[in-house]
Amino acid sequence: MKLPFVNLTSLRPKATPLLVACGIDVKRFWLLVDLFNQISERGEMMDQLGRNGVALRGAAIVYFVFSALIGLMFAMVPLPVMAYLGIFMAFTAFLLVSVLISEAGNSLLNPAEAMVLAHQPINGATYAAAKLSHLLSIVLYLVPGINAIPALLGLMLKNSPWYYPFLHLACAFAVGLVSALFCCALFGWMLRFVPVKRLKAAGQLAGTVPLMFMMFGRNAGKLFSRLPLAASMPNNRAILWGLGIALTAAGVAAVVFGMRSLTADYLIRVAGMTRGGAHAGSHTRKPKLGAIVRRFFGGQPALAGFAFVSRMMLRDWQFRRQMIPLLMFPLISLGSAFSSGWPADPFLRKFTPIHVMPHALGFLLLFVCTLMRFGNDYKGAWVFVSIPSRALNGFARGIHALLWLDGILIPNLIALPLLAWRWGIWHGALFILYSIAATSVYLALELRLIENVPFSKQMDTSIQSLTLPLLLGSGIVAGIAVAVQYFLIFRSPVVVAVSTVVLGIAAWFGTKATLGTLAVAMRYHLGLLSAENGTIYREIPV
Repeated sequence: MKLPFVNLTSLRPKATPLLVACGIDVKRFWLLVDLFNQISERGEMMDQLGRNGVALRGAAIVYFVFSALIGLMFAMVPLPVMAYLGIFMAFTAFLLVSVLISEAGNSLLNPAEAMVLAHQPINGATYAAAKLSHLLSIVLYLVPGINAIPALLGLMLKNSPWYYPFLHLACAFAVGLVSALFCCALFGWMLRFVPVKRLKAAGQLAGTVPLMFMMFGRNAGKLFSRLPLAASMPNNRAILWGLGIALTAAGVAAVVFGMRSLTADYLIRVAGMTRGGAHAGSHTRKPKLGAIVRRFFGGQPALAGFAFVSRMMLRDWQFRRQMIPLLMFPLISLGSAFSSGWPADPFLRKFTPIHVMPHALGFLLLFVCTLMRFGNDYKGAWVFVSIPSRALNGFARGIHALLWLDGILIPNLIALPLLAWRWGIWHGALFILYSIAATSVYLALELRLIENVPFSKQMDTSIQSLTLPLLLGSGIVAGIAVAVQYFLIFRSPVVVAVSTVVLGIAAWFGTKATLGTLAVAMRYHLGLLSAENGTIYREIPV
């Protein structure tokens, strides 16, 4: 979709000298930009936020409201002007890097159109610059969205100059451009040193860096505060300035050489990346839980749904790219909770981090259900048109079986002997039963988010940009649930047992209703697909 206020046509003559100085073929660059915009508008280039004006505007509005609340909170605190500016520059850099790393990785490491253009005489710099041109659109949208209101609220600070909003926005745009260059240079260094068959995995790992920084930043700060860095630093101001200039020069050199590696080596690696696929689950094997699923969840159709979704979770590029960073959230949260020592028995009326466990699993399943609607090979959904529609009831039960067994039952069974060893068998078993029942209620509600055959819909580009607000909102809801659990439920084992029974009944009936709704939604989605593509197959009663 075309962006409303970025008029590329009027900017093209002005950008020509800069493009030529960077070694970019200007004519082919703009041809490629127009091509990528066109195929993105036609739905043939997936999940690029900078080329989807609707999703980008939505993300900018979300960050606008979010930053306005944070800015109002900080403006009421007597902060120095430079401290206020530094907080929002760090906030801007963190949000942009978390979005831009994912966007750059998806553009560079999933080049679906590269083989079509392989016969064209396009140099690496021109092609890479065109592929990454949409990152500039992200910066132009999200930087004002994050900083517009905080820049105005800065006038409320004591000793704030009249030109503070202009200074704030100028620094924010500079931080945004540096963040974009840093993300591009990071992938340039990866192209230089990482083998081709490992590039996609390395790109997915790079997407976890911002979230890991958010989780471990506080502990890392404590660790660095204990190091004798201040004592080892020289007191001479000239030496400090020289050290600062040297570090800045090293950073600039790293970005420059990373960009040069990207533009020089990218097209050489494209063929290997497009041929290399996900090897997970590529050989034929039966699911280890297949007999259980077939026996207790709905026969062969349920086994088909279980096997299909479990295999696609390992193979689908879009799902893995989104889920790997999100998997770190509950794992690091529980790890941080256990790092302070083994959690106390919650039945002793003491607050313990183990209270978070059911809700961490529930919100992990929230993201799984949100993301498994989309897939990299969504055009292959026509295969499901050929199956009998009544089989979708069992197929839906197979989807639920996979999420319930792998996301709820197995993690709780792993935790059961550890908790029973420290708390006693009765308290440990009762807590695990309560955790299974509570998380099953979450899953019954979250299955309604799927709305179609899993992995059969084109990726929504707004999902990645809204991940951080969704995480924060999920954290608030989980905090409220944990408070209710601590103050009202875990007062006695009897109350916990009654609550477990109530939650279990609610999960049973809620899941039954949700699975019926999911089967109807899948039939509706396939009906739309069949009407769009024409009738290829006709169902024959057996």
